[in-house]
Amino acid sequence: MFLKLWEVILPLVKDMRLRFALAMLGNLIILWILISVFKKFIPNLPETFPT
Repeated sequence: MFLKLWEVILPLVKDMRLRFALAMLGNLIILWILISVFKKFIPNLPETFPT
């Protein structure tokens, strides 16, 4: 069962476009977390700033 699943997943993992897309998604999530944490420390920031 696991070997059959691995045979399906392995070509996808080797695809550089998929790796790039996952890396960009991770970067966006990290950026969103950093913005939400650090916007507490910036005075006079409008409430309509990206949430």
